[in-house]
Amino acid sequence: MAGPAMGAPGRPGAGGAVGGPGAGASRPSMRKALEVFRYRHYRFLWASSTFSFTGMQMQQVARALLAWQLTESFAASGAIALSFGLPMLLFALVGGSLADRMEKRNLTLMTQASTGILALITAIMVATDTITFELLFVIGLVQGTFFAFGMPARMPLMAEVVGPSNVMSAIAMSNAAMNFTRLFGPAIAAVLVAVSGIAAAYFVMASLYVFSTALLLMVPTGLSQLARQQREAAEGATGAPSGPLGGRPKGSMWREIGGGLRYVWTTPRLRLLIGMMFIITLFAMPYTILLPGYVQEDLGRSEASYGWLQSISGVGALVASLAVATLTDFNRKPLVQWTAGIVSGIGMALLAWPLGMGYAGVILAVIVLGAATTAYQTLNNTMVMGESDPEYYGRVMSINMLTFSVMPLMSAPLGVLADLITAEATFAIMGGVIVVIMTLIGLSNRDYTFQVEAPREYEPSPRLPAAASASSEDSPAAEAPAPQPMGVGGGGGGGGA
Repeated sequence: MAGPAMGAPGRPGAGGAVGGPGAGASRPSMRKALEVFRYRHYRFLWASSTFSFTGMQMQQVARALLAWQLTESFAASGAIALSFGLPMLLFALVGGSLADRMEKRNLTLMTQASTGILALITAIMVATDTITFELLFVIGLVQGTFFAFGMPARMPLMAEVVGPSNVMSAIAMSNAAMNFTRLFGPAIAAVLVAVSGIAAAYFVMASLYVFSTALLLMVPTGLSQLARQQREAAEGATGAPSGPLGGRPKGSMWREIGGGLRYVWTTPRLRLLIGMMFIITLFAMPYTILLPGYVQEDLGRSEASYGWLQSISGVGALVASLAVATLTDFNRKPLVQWTAGIVSGIGMALLAWPLGMGYAGVILAVIVLGAATTAYQTLNNTMVMGESDPEYYGRVMSINMLTFSVMPLMSAPLGVLADLITAEATFAIMGGVIVVIMTLIGLSNRDYTFQVEAPREYEPSPRLPAAASASSEDSPAAEAPAPQPMGVGGGGGGGGA
């Protein structure tokens, strides 16, 4: 693949050239990663995401156990996952276009509240014993639709409030929150299911979404519009164009979607990164769908054992997230991602052949998988955002989300395969495919994978005139540590404290 496209001034990932070993060396820094928490709006968004992620982690366990309870079939469990992925495939691009047209905070708020209502409805149906496989499938379709519209707005919003140079830290810390919830979310769901039943788990999920929505209300509306005005002011001051293809949303939604697709296709590094994301989502992540049946049928363990296994995998995932968060200025990120991909394939093989240790070997395998797949995905997401012009954030993230949609889509055929040849054999095939493909990518893209990136420079966006920004506390951050960046600090201003 060709090298990265050069970005406009102020673009977070204004592409750096690559050099030989030792060029522009930089060290991981946790201090740099934690700078994002200086921004008050980011703190509210991060806390909101943490409650939401906890609900999502609980739901993965509760929904998988409910599907297995209703059907006792790997294929049927995969079909439930398919119901969540299908709307993502169909509507993710529409969601990305809406995210670039609408106020991202409002779109995130609407979809988050709707998800909470859906969790409550599911809880009531389970409690009244009216839930069926067909209804669970329909619920998955509706929830997948909400996710397709909400996620392309949430992540770019978190990036907009911290400024270009902090984009990687903002997304990495968000991923750290998600993986922190993996430590206890699945365990809470498993304990609730074992003690009080699946309905109790869904009721708790609904309450978590209430907290998440309440925290979003503390973030003022208008941040996306103000961030766009800041970018336009910066472009006016430097004479730089608004992205290579006219990034500001214009015309019909379908024209905007087409513009986003052309932008990704004509930006070589974005094209490569999004292609690489398909590897892990196709051949590694679907293992979580097969895991409930594998644990209960092949290992002879209980539902609670599956929940604890999910929580244990979060240990590796959390460590990987925090490690990636320190790599904001590190210049070997492609190599780290490639290595994580290889280790993911090894983890799948270990899941198939747990070294004769039974359940203990599976615990080791999921820790390795949790760390490797999280490092791979987090690096991919942050590099995708870093290589994107802010005007395209929503559309680029929606295209990146298409890779996530294939995970549940792939779960259905993998479930059928597991029914035919056993889950262990399926895990072995998945791991082998990952190692082979990652090896081919490394050999065919040696300059990208193994060389050192030159340091990147960021131009801070100028402050808007006072008339355009009534309160600096309610405005998205431009760049730290300029004189009291907008949205920095913990005091005063609208949006709540």
